[in-house]
Amino acid sequence: MGLLSTLFGTPKIVDTVADTVKSGVGMLDNAFYTDQEKAADAGKMMDLWLEIQKTTASENSIRSITRRVLAWIIMGAYVLIVLAACALWKLDAAWAQYILNLLTETNLSYLALIVGFFYFGSYAIGQYMRK
Repeated sequence: MGLLSTLFGTPKIVDTVADTVKSGVGMLDNAFYTDQEKAADAGKMMDLWLEIQKTTASENSIRSITRRVLAWIIMGAYVLIVLAACALWKLDAAWAQYILNLLTETNLSYLALIVGFFYFGSYAIGQYMRK
């Protein structure tokens, strides 16, 4: 028995080793993000996003009205710039290309996409859910 006790150590050491092995197996399991976990997380995110959209769509406060006005201003400015570039294309292609490059460099396209999706997409989803 003396040989076995020196080989395996005290019960506390054995418990510590067992806990370390168990935590290592847990870390190994958490190291891989399976397709099932991705689908479950995507479902949770979609539910959360829909709840946010329901909450913001039903607001009629000053803040909500201000957000809508800002969304219309951003989208209107983007559409006007794109239409101006299209109109100038026949007259001066270099100037039209400069305007389109300006849209790309300032990331106004991304801003318009985000604003359009967040503010106007929620309305479309709300109409779809009512049907």
